[in-house]
Amino acid sequence: MRQLFLLLAFMPLAIPLARAQINLAGIVTDDKEQPLAGVTIIIRGTNIGTTTQDDGQFILQASGDLPLTISVSFIGYQRKDILVRGSNFRNIIVRLPEEAILTDEIVIAASRVPEDIQKASVTVEKLGIEQFQQSPAANPFDALQNVKGVDLLTQSLTFKSINLRGFGANNNNRFLQLTDGMDNRSPGLGFGFGNVAGISDLDIDNIELIPGASSALYGPDALQGLMLTSSKNPFTYQGLSVQLKVGANNFGKEDFGPKGFGDVAIRYAKEINSRFAFKVNFQRFSGTDFIADDYSDRQTRLRSNFFATDPNRGGIATGIGYLPNNNASTNFQYDGLNIYGDEISANGSSYTFPKDYANVLLQNKLVTRTGYTELELLGNNGKVFNNRANISLHYKLPGNIEASVGWYYGNGNFIRTAGFREYFPNYQRHQIKAELRGENFFLRAYTTQQQAEAWNIGQTAAAINNSWKSLGQWAAEFGQVYIDNKFIVGESRETADRGRYLPGTAQFNAVRDAFANTYNTDSVPGYRGARGMRFRDNSALWHYEGMYNLTKLLTVAEVIIGGSMRHYALNTGGTAVALKADGSEYTINEYGAYVQVSKELRISAVTVKPTVALRYDKNEYLNGGFTPRASAVVSIGQHNFRGSWQSAFRNPSPGQLFAVPVAGKAGEVGGLQSIAESAGLVSNPAYLDSDVNDFTAGRITESQLRSRAYSPTTFTTEKIKTWEVGYKTLIQDRLSIDAVYFHSKYTNFIAAQSFYQPANGQLTDFTTGAYRVLQINFNNTNEIFVNGWGVGAEYDLGRGFTLTGNYAHQIGTVTLRDAQGNVINDNAGDPIINRKMSNPEVAQKGRNFFNSPENRYNISLANPRLADRLGATLTFRWTDQTWFEQGTTAGDVWLPSWTSLDAQLSYKIPVWKSVVKLGGTNILNKYYTQGYGLARIGGLYYLSITFDELMR
Repeated sequence: MRQLFLLLAFMPLAIPLARAQINLAGIVTDDKEQPLAGVTIIIRGTNIGTTTQDDGQFILQASGDLPLTISVSFIGYQRKDILVRGSNFRNIIVRLPEEAILTDEIVIAASRVPEDIQKASVTVEKLGIEQFQQSPAANPFDALQNVKGVDLLTQSLTFKSINLRGFGANNNNRFLQLTDGMDNRSPGLGFGFGNVAGISDLDIDNIELIPGASSALYGPDALQGLMLTSSKNPFTYQGLSVQLKVGANNFGKEDFGPKGFGDVAIRYAKEINSRFAFKVNFQRFSGTDFIADDYSDRQTRLRSNFFATDPNRGGIATGIGYLPNNNASTNFQYDGLNIYGDEISANGSSYTFPKDYANVLLQNKLVTRTGYTELELLGNNGKVFNNRANISLHYKLPGNIEASVGWYYGNGNFIRTAGFREYFPNYQRHQIKAELRGENFFLRAYTTQQQAEAWNIGQTAAAINNSWKSLGQWAAEFGQVYIDNKFIVGESRETADRGRYLPGTAQFNAVRDAFANTYNTDSVPGYRGARGMRFRDNSALWHYEGMYNLTKLLTVAEVIIGGSMRHYALNTGGTAVALKADGSEYTINEYGAYVQVSKELRISAVTVKPTVALRYDKNEYLNGGFTPRASAVVSIGQHNFRGSWQSAFRNPSPGQLFAVPVAGKAGEVGGLQSIAESAGLVSNPAYLDSDVNDFTAGRITESQLRSRAYSPTTFTTEKIKTWEVGYKTLIQDRLSIDAVYFHSKYTNFIAAQSFYQPANGQLTDFTTGAYRVLQINFNNTNEIFVNGWGVGAEYDLGRGFTLTGNYAHQIGTVTLRDAQGNVINDNAGDPIINRKMSNPEVAQKGRNFFNSPENRYNISLANPRLADRLGATLTFRWTDQTWFEQGTTAGDVWLPSWTSLDAQLSYKIPVWKSVVKLGGTNILNKYYTQGYGLARIGGLYYLSITFDELMR
């Protein structure tokens, strides 16, 4: 009922009186007076628009009084704003000169109202239809990898996570993705699914991206920025559009590949009359995923003596000292990166021989079992599919108001990497939205309903092994053969593995399916009480929001107000997050409201536009708070200087609030005190992994370790404060420059750190390996800073050629503090104050998960009119080496730097209204990984043909 009252409160302000209808008509040509087809015409300040016909003619119905302004834009040409008066409204003549560099884009995301991108007071990037067509990327979402400062982490071919300004994550819940204004995140899992359930490629009009704190206008979780993807309006973009794409990947792999893929997309939009229009979209992709097939010995701090240390300075880390041995026949502790069931962690895959074992060479020796590769466990040969669909109905009401209702559908399979690799065989999501939008307001209500079931790949592998033969029995056989056969590891493994379930056999598949299809809350029938490995998240959310622009009423300043309400209904059955004490599911309610005031001031040749925004938000489980933002842009001719101070916050995801592991197993634990109690962390405390290592090495005493036990306290929102300055200009209509510098400070940072919980509640359990590893979410007391800068430039070389490049640099530093707020010393006794998180002496004290390269750059040479109908783009991308800390089982490693050369050729066939495109990314096929344990990315090559606006 409260949600309905909020919507009704806006209605009196939202419905203006009906106005007279005016039919505008005209023609658009190039500067040689040749007609241009497909040019977009929009009435400024509204969502009313159309496109030109083959002869350049257009007709557009407008509501209101003249004069008014129309915005005319087309790929490769300069955008023009035309004043329409009573004398020319039936004969509007527009000539568009060619333009190699786009500098006059209109953006909305920066301030929620349309404004010139050059004069936005915060950093904003925009990709439109032109950039999508010229990009070598296989789809619009992948084109983001060429944007300044953007890092994509590829989980699956159809699932990539966007990261900005540090703390890269496979499931980035610090970055907000909006699709036609709707939150793209999973309601229960708490992260955006990227393009798994996004808009069909043919229906994407543009993508706007804001790096940095954005909560002042967008609320929770826009901590590192936001991305707004907007679809095409059926009143503006009409007719039948079809895209057919074929291609291949996985080249150069022995016994695997190359593998083909196919992608078909269809869009049809029709204006039935001047008031009613609809659109229908469908896209289907099927192919073979990039494969996680790095089988090298895992680098992880769980190994003894992992860090190289200086014994003369208290054992301070100087780097990684572990030397991987990739040969399982000689390595007791072989733990293949993308092999599962062989982990050295305490999950039933490794065995430590007793200190009094019969053979002295095996006493206290740890040995890992033989595991299974990811491909063997999935059993699908890497096949991946994705379906996306959309139906929208749009109706124009009097007063330039447009009502719409839409259904958005996404379906597919993919792998995501959290603490473990998890396989989603058939993800489905429905979003239904109703919206009312006018010149100065919008009202929006939508719901997200999903069906998401997945199983833990690594734990399933361990369960398969242990269901065949217990770990103790396998180790006993290994040890006996090792002694009898002259201490040969390989023969010992082979003997202990005799009769093992072989991948692809009916027996193997039956055991795998028994565990993968049984929920982790239930026992697997026929396996002596063993728990299943499946979890589900069929959660839902309902969201209501509205905004009103008061500028026309107040006149003295531009003022907007808005608010939102959200309700989460979790539905995991206790498999992903805990249930309440009475067995019911948790729900979460959030609400927020904001106001923004701005005023443009002209002082001679200088224009100054200050803006102030303030928002308040509240989550029912957390304290509420304000997030202010102050910014200004100063324009002197073509030179635009911007500066801002921003704040943002992030509510913990449902998992970070309520997650609890299955009894006795490793896993994630939520930060609420009630959850810690249900995980047994009050009666049997856990200890930070670095503290346990200090204790077992004799650097701290038993009493000191007990004083550092995890103690659940108040769990609160994660916060950030950022200031940044920037400069944007266009010099002599040939050189465009955009530069930015930023400084951010995090407080109450939420990170899931590794804690060890003793199995029997005794500290001696740590010396015998009798403990479980928990990833506990909590607000640490560290002071975290991220500093960075970036610059992008585009230069018109003439004859249609443009040279584009961007460079981004960022460094994360930390002052480490314990639970009492005291600065932590490194092992040499020096305080860790404002040091880089990638430094080994800092990493030695625990993970910080910055997971971001310090440097990266892109360079592109493009010409959309290389010949009469031919266009081409060549792009080179480079990313610096990255210190990466990943999950429970993945590890700690320096990822090497990597490069990618991308290219595309496109050819226009006007008579068919089509474009043929031949392209590829990483065309030299130099495999690289963007995160430890993720799939290796090689060359992807494609050929597409796109027919646009047929049957218009």
